[in-house]
Amino acid sequence: MISSLDESVFPDVTHPRVAGAAIKVPAILPRSAFTQVAPTAAMIPMGVIERVTIHHSGFPQAWILDDQGLTAEHLEFIRRFHTDAPPAGRGWADIGYHFAVDRAGRVWQGRSLLHQGAHVRNHNQHNVGIVVLGNFDLQSPTPAQVHGLTDLVTYLRCIYTMGQMEIWTHRELADEPTSCPGEALMAKVRAFRGF
Repeated sequence: MISSLDESVFPDVTHPRVAGAAIKVPAILPRSAFTQVAPTAAMIPMGVIERVTIHHSGFPQAWILDDQGLTAEHLEFIRRFHTDAPPAGRGWADIGYHFAVDRAGRVWQGRSLLHQGAHVRNHNQHNVGIVVLGNFDLQSPTPAQVHGLTDLVTYLRCIYTMGQMEIWTHRELADEPTSCPGEALMAKVRAFRGF
């Protein structure tokens, strides 16, 4: 069920922009592991990838389940919320995030990297959206989540030649105040960036 690295996951993987030492390739669960539903409308092409933005799912209750099947159901719930028409949902063409990282450290493919996400209003251009499942104002990410997130971000940085300063969080880019990705995950992002 783990996806091979092909252009459906990383469009530029056959032409990496970084030469040299071998890069650790993260295992990715394909989109089909949580949904069979295609995007509901046309989306804006991503173009050149220049940065990553990290989020938490931020539901009012802590997300404490590790089971892969229940996680798939949870991701499908998020996708439906993003695509259902207002007022029940957001009315977007697809799940807003490109990737999700669950409590077991599994990485899931969401929206294709060929298309801009819908995760930071007015800042989605050239920006990969990653959601870490949980509310990190109420809980801490698991060590496996931090490891999975780190592997994914490191790989994206290598493929798309991004520096550590191009790793953002939602609160740092949002036009309106937000606590996302929560204090506990924010601390991990700061440590990853070295400040």
